[in-house]
Amino acid sequence: MQLDDETLDFLKQREEKLGAKITMRTYALFYLSSSGEKREYGVFMYSDGNTFIFEDFDRPPTFLGIEIKRKKKSEYVKMEHSFRKSDVSSASIVSHSDAVRSVEKGGICKQAGLFTRLFRKTLVEVTLKDGKRYYFEMMDPKKFIDMLR
Repeated sequence: MQLDDETLDFLKQREEKLGAKITMRTYALFYLSSSGEKREYGVFMYSDGNTFIFEDFDRPPTFLGIEIKRKKKSEYVKMEHSFRKSDVSSASIVSHSDAVRSVEKGGICKQAGLFTRLFRKTLVEVTLKDGKRYYFEMMDPKKFIDMLR
């Protein structure tokens, strides 16, 4: 896939920030954290294999590709977090509803079984050694989990 100059410049800036060559980049379609932070439109994630950084961008809401103008637009606050592979204590696939319930009411998510994976929306739960949890809806969750091991 051919990348335009703007995209190449963006990736070069991210490599400088990371201090290493990017070996993985992807989009998470949904993001949630144990602190209650939520991005329903997704985040961009990139890594050098040891440090995983994810951030969002200010985007206007759209419907069928047409921008929706809002009178009361909430102020955009940039979100950017990172974690090191060595800080990950576990990663598993959980149901979306369990993750939301866990963040809103407390508790632990159980790993999704085959039935849940086939018929319900699922997220990757990344638990860090300090207890912080991140939830991502990924296109290829198994591949992402394998990278964390």
